[in-house]
Amino acid sequence: MTTVRRALAIFLVLALGAGVVACGSGSDDSDSTGSTGSSKAAAEIDGVTWTLLNIASHGAATSLPNTVEPPTLKFDDGQVEVFGGCNNGSGSAKIGETTIDFGPIAMTKKSCGNLPDQIETYVSKVLRGDVPYELSQGNLVVGGKLTSLIYTKD
Repeated sequence: MTTVRRALAIFLVLALGAGVVACGSGSDDSDSTGSTGSSKAAAEIDGVTWTLLNIASHGAATSLPNTVEPPTLKFDDGQVEVFGGCNNGSGSAKIGETTIDFGPIAMTKKSCGNLPDQIETYVSKVLRGDVPYELSQGNLVVGGKLTSLIYTKD
């Protein structure tokens, strides 16, 4: 009986040891860039303040008037800081190969007048959920077919 118990104990130790080794080995599917997603895209976008140049809606781009403070984005290690044209906020943002997944963005809630409030409405509508983006001629274009925000590096 002692031999059976000893054999069972050895079997359990070996089985548990193999399970621990299996859990600790193999490929690591986690992203080496943390929560920012693609390292190449994140490297080009992260740590840069992006200033809004144009709002493109239904194929037509509109430049911002000089009378308003332009909205900005700054991505940093899985987070984004947003100035919408009136209010400031922050939230999570995972940069992928072709999309940025914006988590909820907590924004202040003041009103700055008709034009800044309208611009901020466009910005806040685009920066929700999984949003397509591209880097084009040094600009960051964020958004879909209906509305896109065109940012430039500061």
